[in-house]
Amino acid sequence: MIGNTPKPEHGRERRKRATRRALRAATLELGLERGLPEVSVEEIAAAAGVSTRTFFNYFASKEDAALLEMLAVPAADLAAFAAGGTGRNAWADLTRLFAEDMDRIGQDGPDLPRYMALHERHPELQWRQLARFARFEAEVASAIAARLGDDPVGQVRADVMAGSCITAVRVGLRHWGLTGWEGPARAHVEAAFAMLAPAFRERA
Repeated sequence: MIGNTPKPEHGRERRKRATRRALRAATLELGLERGLPEVSVEEIAAAAGVSTRTFFNYFASKEDAALLEMLAVPAADLAAFAAGGTGRNAWADLTRLFAEDMDRIGQDGPDLPRYMALHERHPELQWRQLARFARFEAEVASAIAARLGDDPVGQVRADVMAGSCITAVRVGLRHWGLTGWEGPARAHVEAAFAMLAPAFRERA
């Protein structure tokens, strides 16, 4: 069911999360200091206190480690949404899914503007990020289409709703930045989703 209380993390999951964050933090620091092309995976792993092999257990490349970890709704949650979710209307369930995703990006806290600065210095990171977003938008559209029904009207609506989700996230994050990144990102994104809700409220 969408929106269930998260299960408590066990020690192994906490350690994995900590390692992932350490690798991303090292990538960010070294990338800003010297430029990402000049930094090796070996240096990133050493700065994070792990082996190069461990780095590749988490990321395919140093560029992947530098991407924003957002628009990353778990596949299981998308599958639950496609199957009908919690019984509320589709847009309400999408709002919940994306709000929970913002909780994840909020963990980067003060580092988020620094990640964005790194992306501005290296356009290839921006293209990678956009490509990831495009793939995710297609996954969301597919899940919405499955929930609304397999017909031409449902597919068009699904594409519009998926694109609207991405727009709501983008606008919400922009306004979060205008506040100086204060408070939770989730609140700003939920507000953007709420403004679009009347357009999609009539379909369950």
